[in-house]
Amino acid sequence: MLKYEQKSTLGDGVVRDIKEILSKGKTPYQEYLFFESYQNGVCIAIEGDIQSCEADEAIYHEALVQPAMLLHPNPKTVLIMGGGEGATAREVLKHNATLEKAVMVDIDEEFVEVCKRVIPSWSKGVWENEKLEVHYMDINEYFDTTKERFDVVIGDLVDVDDWDSFLANLYSESFYERLKKLLNPGAIVATQAGALNTVNNVNHVNVRKSLQEVFAHVKSYGVVVPSFYSLWGYVLASDEEVKIDAKTLQERIDSRNVELKMLDGEDVAKMFVLPLGVRESFARA
Repeated sequence: MLKYEQKSTLGDGVVRDIKEILSKGKTPYQEYLFFESYQNGVCIAIEGDIQSCEADEAIYHEALVQPAMLLHPNPKTVLIMGGGEGATAREVLKHNATLEKAVMVDIDEEFVEVCKRVIPSWSKGVWENEKLEVHYMDINEYFDTTKERFDVVIGDLVDVDDWDSFLANLYSESFYERLKKLLNPGAIVATQAGALNTVNNVNHVNVRKSLQEVFAHVKSYGVVVPSFYSLWGYVLASDEEVKIDAKTLQERIDSRNVELKMLDGEDVAKMFVLPLGVRESFARA
């Protein structure tokens, strides 16, 4: 039986039995593998790192997108950085009541085309939605050329383990300074920021510190993604303080008619209450 082995943390790893390989290949930017697993359905790996699994991708993507969208009182324009699977755009477009335009910028058109073919149900028709504009280009190039301004920005970019690498620039202070020039007053930025634990959160803290240098208010939050075997971390940033209130969040879910599969207003609020041991580990990173 084929098996997929991934190193998850220092000294630890996960082995998954492969039921069927659905697609594999290499684009000019990355190597990818789509496979059917017994436990979590279709899984996507990029450069040997699991990105999403069918069984709980909705947890990851709702947690990435919905806090920022719901905490903003009237999100009309949204920038998606990355998001090749289409699931991030799916979550953004659920806010049809307020949304006027979503712009997705992903460097790898070939990978997106594979996602359209192999996992069409994940995107739920977003590619044909007239409110979504897609650009296949380096996000830095987009920063240099666009005249758009945004209320919400969602960062669904690749993880970084080597902070001396080129990819680390995607989470740097200078990157967020350039992004900030594209923001409307009161804008909210949310980004995935790696696994959280009580021992080593260097990657998460590096993202958090970059955002703290650029924005007045920064909050970490997290949700358990079972197929990641981890509490997964995100960071939310804004120059205006946002109040985390479950009642208000649920009212916005209801008034905007946002259909969520995994979260409600109370769940979203609870994500911002991280375990004490995790919070204490931030100071040691």
